[in-house]
Amino acid sequence: MQQCEKEIIKLLGSYLKTLRENKKKSLNMFAYENDMTTATVSRVENGLVDLKFTTLIKYARALEMPLEDILMQLDIDYTNED
Repeated sequence: MQQCEKEIIKLLGSYLKTLRENKKKSLNMFAYENDMTTATVSRVENGLVDLKFTTLIKYARALEMPLEDILMQLDIDYTNED
């Protein structure tokens, strides 16, 4: 069974928020230091938007993590079965 896109977006946002909080960065400071708006960071972390790839790259750089490590932790079902 394939995961719903909304579930994946919420899962990613929640994981990014956890990673940011583990770095002891407030939402405002994280956004400021990484050339993002607080509104963007908030919407991403609350799973309200399907973030752009470039925003995901900014997160990876800011968290000092390879992008593939972030994605691997999501445990997403990539199969195309109906």
